[in-house]
Amino acid sequence: MAKRSGYFWLVAMLFIVLVIDAYYQVESSVVPIWQTRWFLWRVLAVMIILIGIAFYYYLEGSKKRKKDLEEFKTKIIEEQEIQWKVIAGELHDSIGQNLSAINIFLQQNIRSSPDTAENLQQASDLVIDTIDEVRRISQRLYPKQIERLGLTVSIEAMTARLSAAGEITFATRIDNIDNILSRENEVQYFRIIQEILNNTLKHSQAKNVNLRIRKSVMFIVTEVEDDGIGFELTNPANLGFGLINIEERLRMIKGVIEFNSERGKGTNFKITVPIK
Repeated sequence: MAKRSGYFWLVAMLFIVLVIDAYYQVESSVVPIWQTRWFLWRVLAVMIILIGIAFYYYLEGSKKRKKDLEEFKTKIIEEQEIQWKVIAGELHDSIGQNLSAINIFLQQNIRSSPDTAENLQQASDLVIDTIDEVRRISQRLYPKQIERLGLTVSIEAMTARLSAAGEITFATRIDNIDNILSRENEVQYFRIIQEILNNTLKHSQAKNVNLRIRKSVMFIVTEVEDDGIGFELTNPANLGFGLINIEERLRMIKGVIEFNSERGKGTNFKITVPIK
């Protein structure tokens, strides 16, 4: 506001100077004022000033629109995290507890009804599998273990689950990065790693993935390298929505991403996130 006010007074002063100058020129001129060279130069000066004002407001409008768009994207992601947290809590606390109660009931009937024990045991096994699936879905929706176990263990557990779920072997070297980001930034950072690894699992056709997370005085540097099929950087469509989502989350935590990929030579990602 102060900057805009300063521009206003500068333009006002220039306008006053031009008015005073015009008044004395009219008083002293012996020919019509519009026939003098002075008039042409002043008209040119006024046009330059008006163009400058218009350009200034165009730039300010562009900055405001960009800021509003970034705030809108941030709000969407924050609202998304809130909804995911609510859904994850409902899955874990409500559905998970109900399934656990059903399993207890089945176990009691197995002991009291030997004739139907086999069928009841199958139902019990199915309930246990469902409970595990609910926990996995809840975990994907909102990583509660960050609060309980810390960011480092949470990332290690995630890579272990992904390795068990697919045909990719993960090699990890992770420095202790607990409590060096805010809780909100820890969740965003976890989501970024999760998105990259999930995309690698789905699309890379890789056999091996190396994940290296290094902590320095000022940054967390994350490198993900796979030996998959890669993609062509010349075609932005190949990057997909996943990378857009990653870049937006990185913007929220003031991080940057670099990546390199070639057909048949795998893909390398490098993410740098400031600690403070």
